[in-house]
Amino acid sequence: MIETPLFGRFMGEDKRLVFSAPMPYHHLVRASIGGGAGMMLIGLLAGATHADAGPDPWWWMFFGLLVLLSGVAAMFSLTSISFDLGERFYRRRQGPGMFSGLRVGKVSELDALVLISEPNPAYMAGGVTYHLVLHWKGEAQPIMVLQQDTRMLPPGQPLNIGAHQLLAEGLKYAQAIGIPFFDNSHFASQCPVPIW
Repeated sequence: MIETPLFGRFMGEDKRLVFSAPMPYHHLVRASIGGGAGMMLIGLLAGATHADAGPDPWWWMFFGLLVLLSGVAAMFSLTSISFDLGERFYRRRQGPGMFSGLRVGKVSELDALVLISEPNPAYMAGGVTYHLVLHWKGEAQPIMVLQQDTRMLPPGQPLNIGAHQLLAEGLKYAQAIGIPFFDNSHFASQCPVPIW
């Protein structure tokens, strides 16, 4: 399953930790919704005033509706998880399709944050993708890849030589959430795929 990569950021004076798509994705979703609504408005106004707005007003209405619906579909299909660090709960939106599941739970349900390394020579020669993976206690929920980073390693170097940036971020995130952090980047792992 292809998913939009997530990136972590602290919000609200470090009271919330949010993992979601990069801001350009959110701007594109908003632009699609606003652009689609604008196109529909142009078609409506051109039809009502009989003004010449280029193509037929129904064209503006139809394609405006399609653009608006694509923005709404994108908005509901983006994966995210947010942690309220003061109240100690999380809100997770993930799953296949447009209407992904929304789950709310306590931070005490989380097991650990783990850094793993996935050799990825098909992507680039010497490439390694590092993943920060969130695990739940007793596998109550599928794992979730919170952040990833792909690096190209020089030949003959240890697998974890390029993991320092994600390692530092993972430690900071785990301390903020209050869960254990494990660095397993020194040995190869397969790509973590959540099962839904």
